Amino acid sequence: MAELTQAMTPSAADDGPADHPTATPAPRHRFTPTTAPFRWAGIPVTEYKPTPATADDFAGITRQTLFGHAGETLSFEARYFEIAPGGWSSLECHEHAHAVIGLRGVGKALIGDTVQTLGFLDLAYIGANCVHRLVNDGDSPFGFLCIVDAKRDRPRRLRPSDVPDLLAQPALASLIERKLD
Repeated sequence: MAELTQAMTPSAADDGPADHPTATPAPRHRFTPTTAPFRWAGIPVTEYKPTPATADDFAGITRQTLFGHAGETLSFEARYFEIAPGGWSSLECHEHAHAVIGLRGVGKALIGDTVQTLGFLDLAYIGANCVHRLVNDGDSPFGFLCIVDAKRDRPRRLRPSDVPDLLAQPALASLIERKLD
């Protein structure tokens, strides 16, 4: 039994099947669980977007692209976003869909004309051309995975004035009208 257990336990040198000589070993990016922001070693933390469209476009959000920018042959990207307490993502829509998986803390997702609360391993689907924004109104960081097509259109950032029908709904208005302090 010890031999079976040892054979099933991956070693640090186990980067892929030995019988596939054409397989390229993938770099290992260890997750570093901490009370500070979640991070994967060796994967850069980048700004959410290079520049805000307006002063209140987004706040307190970072990104790590886990898969899809290091030469992998994938048709998708897996990204980790973390929103600090009081932060939010852009109000936007685009032609591609998102699959969102909550990993840390609790946040709210404005998806079309609904609000969904996301916690650990909760799932949200954001369909094509659906107005959306993710918000952290809590006291601890809200982190989530976001999976999208590798080839996709650019987001169209929206202002509150672009969505008057959504602003008319009080439950949505607080997620749409965000201001930096």
